[in-house]
Amino acid sequence: MSTAIPTSQIHEETIRFADLLAENARLDNRLPADTDFTPEEMRRLQEQLNALEAIPKDQQSLFFLALSAKHLPALVSAVRSTSRATQKQAFSSYVQLLSLLPDPDKNPYFRKYIVSPEFAPLPTLVASAFVEGIQWLRPSGPGYVCSLIMHMLQWCDTSIGDDKRASIDKAVRLALREKCRELMGSAGWGDLDRYQQVEIQRLEGMLGPVEHMPTPPDQPGYYLQSSKDYLEGKIPGLYECNVCMDDDAPLQCSRCKSVKYCGKECQNKDWKKGHKLRCYEMVF
Repeated sequence: MSTAIPTSQIHEETIRFADLLAENARLDNRLPADTDFTPEEMRRLQEQLNALEAIPKDQQSLFFLALSAKHLPALVSAVRSTSRATQKQAFSSYVQLLSLLPDPDKNPYFRKYIVSPEFAPLPTLVASAFVEGIQWLRPSGPGYVCSLIMHMLQWCDTSIGDDKRASIDKAVRLALREKCRELMGSAGWGDLDRYQQVEIQRLEGMLGPVEHMPTPPDQPGYYLQSSKDYLEGKIPGLYECNVCMDDDAPLQCSRCKSVKYCGKECQNKDWKKGHKLRCYEMVF
């Protein structure tokens, strides 16, 4: 007869995994300038990520939630400071990690940090790297990076882009759309799984309206801002009680600070229902 694993043990295991992943990625022991990952460092990191493929997706997300809460600032800093020219494997690995995080509407830690000033350089930086070509590392790939770019378009402040229509500079957006079309017409298109194909097509389709959708003269980023408002409005517990949906929700989870409640009764219900598995104290 199987015995259920205690929630506290699952929580501890996800934190241990996140800490080990951060160690293997050298997020807290940064690579020296112009020094890339060694073959052994790449092997350890990729083996840990590929090991997750053996467990269900919903359980995988718990490990990446822990990574987001505990190590996202260090990961973003690594993307910003790593050289695409001399540290190609490390840079590709860091973008890979970002692309594997749960979507911002399901990942409150990512949702909070993606709008921070520290994150602001990443939309144009990552999009430029995608256009110029980075190493695709499983279990990620071009479709996952396209998903990441779409999240940055939808959630980041449009004012950080040079024309204020999007968080990615205009010349890079135009090149990005051409890159998507290039991938869609390439000989290797059929080798991509359906998810990756769809995400590349979605990004190509999103970029058109960014350029051509009419917007108020004083609000060039209105199209993407309205998209962000729509996504926020669909997130349970962000503005109302996460259990009964009561608009009067004065309580907030004291640890993760990402969900609201009308009172202790609903908070206790949600904790037992599963919030305790996804609740982490953020380092930022």
